[in-house]
Amino acid sequence: MANDQKKKPLTEEEKNKHVKKTLDEIEKERKKVKKGDNFTAPTEEQLRKKLEGIDSPFIYFQGWGPAAPGGTVNYQVGVTNPDPVQAIWIFAHVFVGSGNVVSSTGEFLLNVDTRFPRLTQPDFAGLTLASGASATLTFSINIPTNVEHPTNYIGNTALFQFNWHDVGTYLDRSVFVIKVN
Repeated sequence: MANDQKKKPLTEEEKNKHVKKTLDEIEKERKKVKKGDNFTAPTEEQLRKKLEGIDSPFIYFQGWGPAAPGGTVNYQVGVTNPDPVQAIWIFAHVFVGSGNVVSSTGEFLLNVDTRFPRLTQPDFAGLTLASGASATLTFSINIPTNVEHPTNYIGNTALFQFNWHDVGTYLDRSVFVIKVN
């Protein structure tokens, strides 16, 4: 693990506390959504399933709007750390393509529509999230002028924890549909 602290499974009490806190944060974010924009977040059951896994932090919401060719999609993704230890060197990578429909991480990352930019946030050295902390990353995705429209394009977010001198860790993914008018 990148920060050399061992992850222990969360207790039921810790899971319940994090689920409640995360659901409250999701509702606050949902209330910020502008009319005509999109928002997704895991259900309580999906949050509990994520907390059973060992790969955390994870994505807990996303929001975005439509765009026209030559325009920009403003995309936000929320990342939360339920672990009892600090998480360091966390990055989100956003791209357009059909990646979400494949289970292999390698295939997922290779299914890219090269007409669109590939974006990574934040700057060096990534997010540092204390135990129980969350952060929101904001991306501006430029829509090329030469894409077909009106139609939809599949956006993907991959969440990673880097290790500067070894293989990093794939943590989570999400998918969103970009409406291009």
